[in-house]
Amino acid sequence: MSIGDYYKQLNLPETASQEEIKRAYRRLRAKYHPDRNKGRESNVEPIFKRIQEAFEVLTGTRAAAQHAPSGTQEASRHAQARQPQSHRTDDRDARKPWSTTANRWQAYRSGEEGPPQRGANRHDKLYVPLEAALNGGHVPTSYQVTAPCKQCRGMSARFNPGRCAACDGQGKTANGARCGTCGGSGRANVNRCAACQNTGSESYWKTDQVTVPAGAWDGQQLTVSGSGFPGSNGGAAGDAILSVVILCGSDIRRDGLNLVSELKVDFVTATLGGPFDTHLFGRDMRIAVPPNSAQGSVIRLAAHGLSDAAGNRGELRLDVVLAMPDAAAHLTDEQREQLKAMFDEAARRGAS
Repeated sequence: MSIGDYYKQLNLPETASQEEIKRAYRRLRAKYHPDRNKGRESNVEPIFKRIQEAFEVLTGTRAAAQHAPSGTQEASRHAQARQPQSHRTDDRDARKPWSTTANRWQAYRSGEEGPPQRGANRHDKLYVPLEAALNGGHVPTSYQVTAPCKQCRGMSARFNPGRCAACDGQGKTANGARCGTCGGSGRANVNRCAACQNTGSESYWKTDQVTVPAGAWDGQQLTVSGSGFPGSNGGAAGDAILSVVILCGSDIRRDGLNLVSELKVDFVTATLGGPFDTHLFGRDMRIAVPPNSAQGSVIRLAAHGLSDAAGNRGELRLDVVLAMPDAAAHLTDEQREQLKAMFDEAARRGAS
């Protein structure tokens, strides 16, 4: 393959500058990358490899194929002539991958390794206590994140050690002894990132405080920007899309959008009727108790239940449970006799 053929692979004239080569490469790489051509990988992969080879030859990071008519030296000279002096790499640098990390990271950030890709959205459930669903609030949620290693910025994965050249990856010499170059591992001796062991990524747990609006409903989707999966090639992270699941305590019953709970009322208020102050679902409430509310009576409060996506709202049903007033412990004997006489007189009127 001649040097002109490499330019043709990138749809460029032989007079193209290094910047034009980089732009053409980024455009074609994005178009023919196997990951972006699902179902057509076998068709685009050969094209993708030729584009990669052409770019590396024309930028001087790979020697031209040996069968090139004009020879390897021509391709190398042509690439070196067009490559800025400060960016040229000799064989010594190629054998020391960590010495060129800064340049490779710059290439990664500049897009030579492909365009930035936004991360995928994360879909999960958000378990919301009843009080937060009714009144609004902040609910914590935790999930595992896999992201580029913070210590090596994900770069170490690009320098995973290859086969040891001394033993050709066998870990042994020709006479069966352990290879002294690689210590018997069969892998080339390169620097290793202690944080990620050259995988280039790390996993950790992340906690978010999610803002829940008052009147949230089951299945409502709340979006937390940037809390999805991390992007690639410098791309932004996706979003976390959380589906609300409302949780009720053991003292609350649900009937669709309706809520059912107990209301402990002293028998004096239940008998006479009137306002009764209580604390329900994280808020202070004043309940109007009807006169003669017996044990098991139901007080209904419209639009105090749960909501749905259509804006409907259920009711709150309070089952009356009679309780002794605190003051009953301080009644005198005379007051007790008076109270008994009052109820006896009321009973006689009711029987007549």
